[in-house]
Amino acid sequence: MKKISFLIAAHNEERIIGKTLKNLLNLPYKDYEVIIGLDGCTDKTESIVRDFVKRSRKFKYYNLNLRSGKPAVIDNIIKKASGEIIVINDADWIFKVDNEIKLKKFFSFFDNEKIGGIAEPFPVEWDKNKLKNSNLGYKIVAYGTYYWIKFQKKKFTYKKNDLLYLKEPTMFLTNIFRKEFYKKYFSLGDDFERTKDIFDKGYKIILLEDETMPRMISAYNNIKIKDLLKQKIRTAIARKQLNQSNIMRINLFNYYFPSILFIFSESWKRNLYAGFITTIWIIITALGELISKFKKVDTKKGWTLRAKR
Repeated sequence: MKKISFLIAAHNEERIIGKTLKNLLNLPYKDYEVIIGLDGCTDKTESIVRDFVKRSRKFKYYNLNLRSGKPAVIDNIIKKASGEIIVINDADWIFKVDNEIKLKKFFSFFDNEKIGGIAEPFPVEWDKNKLKNSNLGYKIVAYGTYYWIKFQKKKFTYKKNDLLYLKEPTMFLTNIFRKEFYKKYFSLGDDFERTKDIFDKGYKIILLEDETMPRMISAYNNIKIKDLLKQKIRTAIARKQLNQSNIMRINLFNYYFPSILFIFSESWKRNLYAGFITTIWIIITALGELISKFKKVDTKKGWTLRAKR
């Protein structure tokens, strides 16, 4: 069994980080560690984290004051990680595991030396229990992102032995990967960059379509529309950074128009409700793209465009 290192960057997460850490406290896996980087917290986050460190030797934390965003924190704490496999676990995500058998199977994919990472196959908001008790903003994100990822899977992956493999990286997010492939990134799209970097090295990136396999889900069930718009502005800035640096080349005709048509048609096929709220997601995404063109924001400031949990 390979050792797993969960890395968490946290800034003022007192309302939510307890759920994230409690989930990692007793994973049915022998060899893992949880490393938390505190980035200038001014609330009770450190106190909550310290309590988990006292409860388990698997937990460690480092008090940083970088205030340059998640990638800067990860770059610092990954140097202290001893695991062969890295899992970047956002402070408001829960690594959902149904049972020990599925968890061991999940990480056993890395026994294949050609597999470099596992990309996110569903939105973290795509969870049936959360959808039942969530607000409109959450549902908009869940459905819109679900069909966006579904478009990418249809267009940019191929199936082999019940696994999806990337044909090209585009905008897949890879937060579970071999530590040897870690590289410091400077854009707001570090998880997009990582996907391309691993892919360009000649290694495979897979996605698991079985929703019962371990995956990240949200620790929250409410999203404010203003926070959703901020996220879309940040994502648009990230795409612009990646395009300008030639890391990613996507345009209206090879990506945006086909994706919008697919998302719109597939959501309305599902039912009127899915179609309606997904259309709102498309509109907010387009608005975020428009606003981003008038914002001169670097990576450090871009990470302030985040939801406050």
